[in-house]
This record gives sequence, structure tokens and C-alpha cells, in this order.
Amino acid sequence: MRKTATLLFLALLVCAPAPAVFAEDVEGDDITTKRIRHLLRRATFGVRPGDVEEVRKIGIEAWIDRQLDPVTIPDPEVEKRLEGYETLKMTTGEYIRMLRGDQMSGEMGPPGEGEDRIARARRLQRQRNRLRNLARREIPRAILIKAVYSERQLHQVMAEFWRNHFNVDLNKDDVRYYIPDYEREVIYKGSLGRFGDMLMASAKHPAMLFYLDNHVSQAPLARANRMIAGREDENRSRGLNENYARELMELHTVGADNGYEQDDVISLALVLTGWSIDQGEFTFRKPYHAGGSKRVMGKTVKGGDVKEGEDVIKYLAKHKRTREYVVGKLATYFQADEPSEKLVKDACKVWGKTKGDLKAITKAILMHDDFYKPESMLTKAKTPFEFAVSAMRATGANMSDAGGVLGRLGDMGQPVLEQEDPTGYSDAAVDWMDTGVLATRWQFAFDLVNDRIPGVRMQGSPLYDYLRQSPEVWEFLLQKSIFAGERLGSLTMAPFRRRVKGVMRKHRKMRIAELRKEFNILATLMLGSPEFQRQ
Repeated sequence: MRKTATLLFLALLVCAPAPAVFAEDVEGDDITTKRIRHLLRRATFGVRPGDVEEVRKIGIEAWIDRQLDPVTIPDPEVEKRLEGYETLKMTTGEYIRMLRGDQMSGEMGPPGEGEDRIARARRLQRQRNRLRNLARREIPRAILIKAVYSERQLHQVMAEFWRNHFNVDLNKDDVRYYIPDYEREVIYKGSLGRFGDMLMASAKHPAMLFYLDNHVSQAPLARANRMIAGREDENRSRGLNENYARELMELHTVGADNGYEQDDVISLALVLTGWSIDQGEFTFRKPYHAGGSKRVMGKTVKGGDVKEGEDVIKYLAKHKRTREYVVGKLATYFQADEPSEKLVKDACKVWGKTKGDLKAITKAILMHDDFYKPESMLTKAKTPFEFAVSAMRATGANMSDAGGVLGRLGDMGQPVLEQEDPTGYSDAAVDWMDTGVLATRWQFAFDLVNDRIPGVRMQGSPLYDYLRQSPEVWEFLLQKSIFAGERLGSLTMAPFRRRVKGVMRKHRKMRIAELRKEFNILATLMLGSPEFQRQ
């Protein structure tokens, strides 16, 4: 638990007015405060005590600029928690070589004293078996740890958007070996650069090539031309695969049915034949590439090499429809499920002026007047990932092992990096706010505050430092931490206050265990409230 969080809670207690203070008296209603809270709800994974004051101190624009330059923000808590994660800095080539034993064999050398060659071989095999699932285990945990504890919150929020825009499924065979490098070089690095560069990086990355089957896409040949020495060449028997070409236009650039036909999909698939993988790295296999000229969405390409694909990807990245589609998705993610037309139009202009600079576009959205209109506030629903992360940030829960929370995210329908559909996970309220989903959220809230999620404990949370205080102080602290000064609706506040009044009558005679139980009930009520599901 960060010392700063504890000090913030202590400061809140010391500075608190008389115990009868309730939520509506915690924060002022000035416009600046409302704008700050709204910004923090959308540009972080959960408002913590002290966050509003920090933004007020330096100003909204200065805070956004600082967040968009994350390398300048110290992140010691994340660094400490990710110590020992072996795959985070590995290139794909390094990981593949280690899996195959090339590096491992050299490092381990000949059999040692008391170890024959068979024993050594078994030891190497055990190490390889561990490595096969190492990235699959580490990367989702690392994503969750950074979302909960990172001070570079806007970068984490941006990464989550692009993780779904350029979705890959960790469970699809070899993708698990490519995911560490993909997260680092495409998602995190790309989200702070230009869209065209990010698009090209994703197109050439083994994770995407494998996930959408382009690594096996080859120029169609007659069967007679696939014969070698009287036998059919297995490497030339699969033919053209349209998966990536279709998703490149439908999901990554211009948008579904937006100016292209099936013939364009086929032509783009032909352009991308030969884009494949070798030793965990991108390679262009010219013998498998379809020759001749092709025409994709009005652009004629020819040349017979990798440049064909590069030219089309650059063309799509600069296309007006791509600009409108991607900016529209970003506006939906940050502002509202039905974003302001003016905001989208103005952000598109920034795209044009900056040639797709994603930092500038993100800032343009977060600084736009329409972003802060009342109708934009508290209208978006939290996804399961956003809900779980914000609950842990609000309560100060200590996550020593992310595995338990990852399992609960699976129960809630959003396992990290496990979306089979290339669309990625939706962030629209209509896709998450049904009764079944809300029931699992209530269960998560109850289990979180009652230490029933493996690897997560409330012990040490600043909230528990005040069990002997008046229940009215509990209410103040819960409101201040979990909602950071937001107001609860009357339907939530009525049972909340009834519970507080009931405890007040016997508070001094209750044991710590009883107080903790009552405190947990109130925290569960707040985390499971309709208000906490919104952002």
C-alpha cells in the first residue's frame, strides 16, 4: 500500500468537518471541480483521494500534457510489482530462441557433476514447458497491475483502447509467444505516436499475422504448379486467406462497408500475400506473393514485392474515411457512446494538421468544450475491466497476485487479451449493463472487501484505520474514497444511511470483527451501486 494513499486518508480525517457531514457537503459544485472529476473518470481507471486536488493545483491542460509524456512520470510502484516478470523486455526472437533451447542450452552448458545427459535434457525440457506459458501468464497480469497502480494513467487508458482496436487473442496458438513484444512495440509505443506508424507496426507484427492467418496466405496456384518432384508441396497448398485484409479495412482503417467492396478485400489479400513469419520475426516470402497489378479502393499497386503492401497500408492510414472512423471511435471511447459531431469534426482537423499524431488527437478530445458538457458526464458505463480496476483503486486494496482478479474478469465476460472476435471488447453501455453482468459485479464488490478474491487483500487499506471512529466518519471516508466526492443517488443513500444509523446505536460496544463486517457491507453497497458503474 502506498504511503501517499495512507497520508491522504489521514489528511481527510483530520480536515473533516463535524461527523454529521455527508457526501453532498464534501466537494463544491464549481464548474472547474466538475470538469476535473469528469476528466479523471475518463482519462484514468478510477479517481483516488487527492487526484482532484492534484489536477486543480496544476491545471487541466498541464495535467493532460504531463500524462501524454509518461516517461517523465516516475512509476516506482509498478516497477516494484513487475520485478521478476521475465518476458516484458524480451523480443519475440529472444523468446522463440529460448523456447527452442538455443539460448538455454548455451547458458546451461554441459552436464554438471552428478547430472548425466538425460537428467540435463529433462531439466531443459521442464524449463521449456514453463516458458511456453510464461508470457500467457505474465502479460495479462502486467496489464492489470499497470492499470491499478500506474501513475501514468492516461497512457494505460489509451493502451486499453488500442488493445481492442488492434485486437489479438492470446489463446490462439503461437500468439502467446508474440504478445510481449506486441504489447510493448505496437500497443504502448504506438499509442503515443502517429496512427500510420502504429498501423504498419501492427500489420507486420507476428501476433497480428498469426492471429488473422496472413502468415499462411499465398498466391493461388493450380495444383500442377504446387508439385515438386512428383509430390505436392505442403507449403503451397493453402492458397489465399482474406481474414487480415478484411479486418484491416473493416476494423483497423476505413470501417465496415465504408467505401470498399468484396473485390477490394480480395485485391488487398493478394497484395499482402507473402507477408509471413520466420523465427518469430516478420518476413516477406516473395515466392508466395501474387504478381501483377492490383487495385484497392481506387489505388493501383504493382511491383511484386513487400512495397505493394506498405504502399496500400500507408494509403489506408491517410484515407479520409479512416480519419473519420478512428476519430469517431476515440470520441466514443472518451466522450460518449454518441459523441458530439463538432468534437469529432474538430479532432479530425487535428489529425489532418498533425498527420495522425495520436497524442495531439487525444489532447484535442480531452480539451474540447463538448467533452465537458453536462450531457457527456456520467453517461458511459464501465466495462468489467474498468469496474474491477476502479474498485481496487478506490478501496486501496492490495493485489499481490493478479490471477484472482483476472479470473473474475473472465466471469464478468472480459478476460484480458482473450477476445476471439477481432472486433475486440466493446465499451458501449448497451453491451455491459444487463442484470447478469450486474450480479457478477455485486459479487466482485462483496468478495473484494471481504478478502475472498485470491491474491487481493483489504488488510492495510487506509479505510480500515477508522473502524473505531464514529460511523458518520465512516460514511465521510467511504464517500471521499470510493466516489472521490461524487454524489450518491437517493435510492443508494437511503439504505446506506439506515445502516449507518443502526450501527451508531451500538457502535462503541461492537468488536472489531463486527465493525469490519458492517464497514464491508457499506463498502459493498457503494461499489455495487448504479453510480459506481458509471463514468
